[in-house]
Amino acid sequence: MLRRICIVALVALVCGSPAWADFTILEWSFDKDAPGNPPTGFVIGKTDGEAGRWEVASDAKAVSRPNVLDRIPSGKTSSASQVIFLDGVEAMNLDLTVRIKAAAGGDGQGGGVVFRADDERNYYVVWLSPQEKLVRIDKVVNGEAKTLGDLSVESMETGKWHSLRLTIRGSEMEALFDNRQIIAAHEGAWEFGRYKQGKVGLWARGPAATHFDDVRYSSMDGGTGSTPLGGTESTIIKK
Repeated sequence: MLRRICIVALVALVCGSPAWADFTILEWSFDKDAPGNPPTGFVIGKTDGEAGRWEVASDAKAVSRPNVLDRIPSGKTSSASQVIFLDGVEAMNLDLTVRIKAAAGGDGQGGGVVFRADDERNYYVVWLSPQEKLVRIDKVVNGEAKTLGDLSVESMETGKWHSLRLTIRGSEMEALFDNRQIIAAHEGAWEFGRYKQGKVGLWARGPAATHFDDVRYSSMDGGTGSTPLGGTESTIIKK
Protein backbone atom coordinates (compact mmCIF):
# COMPACT_ATOMS: atom_id res chain seq x y z
CA MET A 1 0.00 0.00 0.00
CA LEU A 2 1.25 3.47 -0.93
CA ARG A 3 0.32 6.45 1.22
CA ARG A 4 1.08 9.96 -0.03
CA ILE A 5 1.32 12.89 2.39
CA CYS A 6 1.73 16.46 1.15
CA ILE A 7 3.29 18.96 3.56
CA VAL A 8 3.73 22.68 3.16
CA ALA A 9 6.67 23.64 5.35
CA LEU A 10 8.09 27.00 6.37
CA VAL A 11 11.85 26.99 5.78
CA ALA A 12 14.54 29.62 6.20
CA LEU A 13 16.54 30.87 3.23
CA VAL A 14 20.28 31.50 3.45
CA CYS A 15 19.62 35.22 3.70
CA GLY A 16 17.44 34.65 6.73
CA SER A 17 14.07 35.31 5.12
CA PRO A 18 11.38 32.63 5.49
CA ALA A 19 9.95 30.81 2.49
CA TRP A 20 7.37 28.13 1.91
CA ALA A 21 8.29 24.82 0.31
CA ASP A 22 6.28 21.73 -0.57
CA PHE A 23 7.44 18.30 0.54
CA THR A 24 5.73 15.10 -0.54
CA ILE A 25 6.17 12.09 1.72
CA LEU A 26 5.58 8.63 0.27
CA GLU A 27 5.00 5.61 2.52
CA TRP A 28 4.69 1.90 1.81
CA SER A 29 3.59 -0.78 4.30
CA PHE A 30 2.70 -3.41 1.62
CA ASP A 31 -0.34 -4.44 3.67
CA LYS A 32 -2.90 -3.89 0.89
CA ASP A 33 -0.84 -5.68 -1.76
CA ALA A 34 -1.62 -9.28 -2.63
CA PRO A 35 1.02 -11.75 -1.38
CA GLY A 36 2.92 -13.45 -4.20
CA ASN A 37 2.89 -10.35 -6.42
CA PRO A 38 5.31 -7.45 -6.93
CA PRO A 39 4.48 -4.37 -4.82
CA THR A 40 2.53 -1.42 -6.17
CA GLY A 41 4.49 1.79 -6.52
CA PHE A 42 7.77 0.06 -7.45
CA VAL A 43 9.58 -0.91 -10.67
CA ILE A 44 11.86 -3.97 -10.63
CA GLY A 45 15.29 -3.30 -12.11
CA LYS A 46 16.67 -5.45 -14.91
CA THR A 47 18.99 -7.90 -13.16
CA ASP A 48 20.38 -11.39 -13.39
CA GLY A 49 17.27 -13.59 -13.47
CA GLU A 50 19.06 -16.30 -11.51
CA ALA A 51 19.53 -13.98 -8.54
CA GLY A 52 15.91 -14.21 -7.37
CA ARG A 53 12.71 -12.16 -7.37
CA TRP A 54 10.82 -9.41 -5.50
CA GLU A 55 7.35 -10.08 -4.12
CA VAL A 56 4.99 -9.20 -1.28
CA ALA A 57 4.69 -11.89 1.40
CA SER A 58 2.68 -12.47 4.57
CA ASP A 59 4.73 -12.26 7.75
CA ALA A 60 3.19 -12.73 11.19
CA LYS A 61 6.28 -11.05 12.69
CA ALA A 62 6.18 -8.03 10.41
CA VAL A 63 6.74 -4.62 11.93
CA SER A 64 3.37 -3.57 10.52
CA ARG A 65 1.37 -6.72 9.95
CA PRO A 66 0.37 -8.55 7.87
CA ASN A 67 2.69 -8.04 4.86
CA VAL A 68 6.30 -7.26 3.99
CA LEU A 69 8.31 -6.96 0.77
CA ASP A 70 10.67 -9.89 0.20
CA ARG A 71 13.62 -10.34 -2.06
CA ILE A 72 13.60 -14.12 -2.48
CA PRO A 73 16.73 -15.87 -3.83
CA SER A 74 16.37 -18.39 -6.63
CA GLY A 75 18.35 -21.11 -4.87
CA LYS A 76 21.02 -20.99 -7.56
CA THR A 77 24.51 -19.74 -6.82
CA SER A 78 24.68 -16.09 -7.84
CA SER A 79 26.40 -13.02 -6.42
CA ALA A 80 24.26 -10.61 -8.45
CA SER A 81 22.58 -7.75 -6.62
CA GLN A 82 18.95 -6.90 -7.26
CA VAL A 83 17.34 -3.48 -7.22
CA ILE A 84 13.71 -2.39 -7.07
CA PHE A 85 13.09 1.32 -7.71
CA LEU A 86 10.41 3.66 -6.36
CA ASP A 87 8.19 4.24 -9.38
CA GLY A 88 8.59 7.73 -10.86
CA VAL A 89 10.89 8.94 -8.09
CA GLU A 90 14.17 10.76 -8.73
CA ALA A 91 15.97 13.05 -6.30
CA MET A 92 19.28 14.71 -5.50
CA ASN A 93 18.56 15.31 -1.81
CA LEU A 94 16.37 12.94 0.14
CA ASP A 95 15.43 11.35 3.42
CA LEU A 96 14.41 7.67 3.50
CA THR A 97 13.72 5.26 6.34
CA VAL A 98 13.13 1.52 6.08
CA ARG A 99 13.17 -1.58 8.22
CA ILE A 100 15.28 -4.52 7.02
CA LYS A 101 15.60 -8.13 8.18
CA ALA A 102 17.90 -10.80 6.78
CA ALA A 103 16.44 -14.29 7.16
CA ALA A 104 19.94 -15.77 7.52
CA GLY A 105 23.59 -14.83 7.10
CA GLY A 106 25.85 -15.88 4.29
CA ASP A 107 28.57 -14.67 1.98
CA GLY A 108 27.48 -11.39 0.39
CA GLN A 109 24.10 -11.40 2.15
CA GLY A 110 22.61 -7.98 2.69
CA GLY A 111 19.90 -5.42 2.11
CA GLY A 112 19.82 -1.66 1.82
CA VAL A 113 18.89 1.52 -0.04
CA VAL A 114 19.99 2.70 -3.51
CA PHE A 115 20.18 6.41 -4.33
CA ARG A 116 21.28 8.72 -7.19
CA ALA A 117 21.04 5.73 -9.52
CA ASP A 118 21.28 5.86 -13.30
CA ASP A 119 20.10 2.26 -13.58
CA GLU A 120 20.46 -1.13 -11.87
CA ARG A 121 24.22 -1.23 -12.60
CA ASN A 122 25.21 2.32 -11.71
CA TYR A 123 24.26 3.73 -8.31
CA TYR A 124 25.23 4.41 -4.71
CA VAL A 125 24.03 2.03 -2.00
CA VAL A 126 24.09 1.96 1.78
CA TRP A 127 23.47 -1.55 3.05
CA LEU A 128 23.57 -3.89 6.03
CA SER A 129 25.96 -6.86 5.92
CA PRO A 130 24.89 -9.25 8.72
CA GLN A 131 27.76 -11.69 8.24
CA GLU A 132 30.36 -8.91 8.56
CA LYS A 133 28.25 -6.92 11.05
CA LEU A 134 28.82 -3.79 8.98
CA VAL A 135 26.87 -0.88 7.58
CA ARG A 136 28.54 -0.24 4.22
CA ILE A 137 28.43 2.56 1.66
CA ASP A 138 29.36 1.51 -1.88
CA LYS A 139 29.60 3.22 -5.24
CA VAL A 140 28.66 0.83 -8.06
CA VAL A 141 29.83 1.53 -11.62
CA ASN A 142 28.91 -0.93 -14.37
CA GLY A 143 28.13 -3.52 -11.71
CA GLU A 144 31.50 -3.18 -9.92
CA ALA A 145 31.38 -1.95 -6.32
CA LYS A 146 33.86 0.35 -4.60
CA THR A 147 33.47 0.83 -0.84
CA LEU A 148 33.35 4.45 0.30
CA GLY A 149 33.06 3.66 4.01
CA ASP A 150 31.85 1.16 6.59
CA LEU A 151 30.76 1.05 10.22
CA SER A 152 31.14 -1.92 12.58
CA VAL A 153 27.86 -2.76 14.36
CA GLU A 154 27.98 -5.59 16.88
CA SER A 155 24.23 -5.51 17.48
CA MET A 156 23.35 -6.52 13.90
CA GLU A 157 21.57 -9.89 13.93
CA THR A 158 19.91 -12.11 11.34
CA GLY A 159 16.25 -12.83 11.93
CA LYS A 160 15.78 -9.44 13.62
CA TRP A 161 14.35 -6.22 12.24
CA HIS A 162 16.79 -3.31 12.01
CA SER A 163 16.05 0.28 11.03
CA LEU A 164 18.07 2.26 8.50
CA ARG A 165 17.64 5.95 7.84
CA LEU A 166 19.42 7.56 4.90
CA THR A 167 19.88 11.31 4.50
CA ILE A 168 21.55 12.87 1.43
CA ARG A 169 22.43 16.57 1.29
CA GLY A 170 24.61 17.78 -1.59
CA SER A 171 27.99 16.08 -1.36
CA GLU A 172 27.30 14.56 2.07
CA MET A 173 25.61 11.29 2.98
CA GLU A 174 24.67 10.03 6.44
CA ALA A 175 23.01 6.80 7.51
CA LEU A 176 21.58 6.05 10.94
CA PHE A 177 21.46 2.41 12.10
CA ASP A 178 18.82 1.44 14.68
CA ASN A 179 18.51 5.08 15.78
CA ARG A 180 21.91 4.89 17.46
CA GLN A 181 24.98 4.70 15.22
CA ILE A 182 25.80 7.03 12.31
CA ILE A 183 28.03 6.46 9.30
CA ALA A 184 28.87 9.34 6.98
CA ALA A 185 30.57 9.63 3.59
CA HIS A 186 31.65 12.39 1.22
CA GLU A 187 31.94 11.78 -2.50
CA GLY A 188 34.05 14.15 -4.62
CA ALA A 189 31.76 13.68 -7.62
CA TRP A 190 28.97 15.30 -5.57
CA GLU A 191 30.67 18.66 -5.23
CA PHE A 192 28.27 21.56 -5.81
CA GLY A 193 27.03 21.76 -9.37
CA ARG A 194 28.20 18.25 -10.31
CA TYR A 195 25.82 15.90 -8.55
CA LYS A 196 22.49 15.14 -10.16
CA GLN A 197 19.11 13.61 -9.60
CA GLY A 198 18.88 9.85 -9.66
CA LYS A 199 16.57 6.97 -9.00
CA VAL A 200 15.88 5.73 -5.47
CA GLY A 201 15.14 2.17 -4.44
CA LEU A 202 15.78 -0.91 -2.35
CA TRP A 203 18.67 -3.34 -2.81
CA ALA A 204 19.40 -6.92 -1.83
CA ARG A 205 21.65 -9.87 -2.60
CA GLY A 206 22.83 -13.15 -1.10
CA PRO A 207 21.73 -16.75 -0.59
CA ALA A 208 18.89 -16.01 1.87
CA ALA A 209 15.71 -13.94 1.77
CA THR A 210 15.80 -10.28 2.77
CA HIS A 211 12.65 -8.62 4.14
CA PHE A 212 11.66 -4.94 3.96
CA ASP A 213 8.86 -3.05 5.72
CA ASP A 214 7.68 0.47 6.47
CA VAL A 215 9.41 2.41 3.69
CA ARG A 216 9.11 6.18 4.16
CA TYR A 217 10.56 8.54 1.54
CA SER A 218 10.65 12.32 1.22
CA SER A 219 12.45 14.40 -1.39
CA MET A 220 14.35 17.36 0.04
CA ASP A 221 14.93 19.04 -3.34
CA GLY A 222 12.00 21.42 -2.88
CA GLY A 223 13.37 23.50 -0.03
CA THR A 224 16.43 24.86 1.67
CA GLY A 225 16.08 23.11 5.02
CA SER A 226 15.49 19.64 6.41
CA THR A 227 15.02 17.71 9.61
CA PRO A 228 18.42 16.84 11.11
CA LEU A 229 19.58 13.25 11.04
CA GLY A 230 18.73 11.68 14.37
CA GLY A 231 15.19 12.75 13.81
CA THR A 232 12.04 14.03 15.33
CA GLU A 233 8.88 12.28 16.40
CA SER A 234 7.57 12.62 12.83
CA THR A 235 10.59 11.29 10.95
CA ILE A 236 12.51 8.77 13.03
CA ILE A 237 11.74 5.05 12.99
CA LYS A 238 10.85 3.86 16.46
CA LYS A 239 12.20 0.58 17.81
